Amino acid sequence: MNLPGPVVLIDDDKDDQAILVEVLQQLGIGEVRLFDNCPDALEFLKKTSEKPFVILCDINLPRMNGLEFRREINESEYLRQKSIPFVFLSTSAIPEQVNEAYMLTVQGFFTKQFSMQSMRATLNCIMEYWLHCVHPNAVK
Repeated sequence: MNLPGPVVLIDDDKDDQAILVEVLQQLGIGEVRLFDNCPDALEFLKKTSEKPFVILCDINLPRMNGLEFRREINESEYLRQKSIPFVFLSTSAIPEQVNEAYMLTVQGFFTKQFSMQSMRATLNCIMEYWLHCVHPNAVK
């Protein structure tokens, strides 16, 4: 799968990181920018000249959780203008968190799957959707 930019992945669980990166590699996604916390990812997004393809973010993270991270992106005119698709990928889907996530205009909320095959299907669905979707970050 040839993407026009890197996938930004934020997850603090080393096992989940390894699984997600492996699945993304199986899908042929070569560029993954991996972060274990949101402040470092936020700094990267503010400084990079790259056009990230999508942000995949866990919701329960130390220092700054995924909801706070999304709020920071929304409050930055520069980052809002980048129009990077933002998708939560979490172990659980607590209704209050799901509702708050969509109030913060995320483009998706998915739960991590227990099998590699299911996780691959989920990530493939996300990547294929954004690969074919016309949005400000994809229009040249």
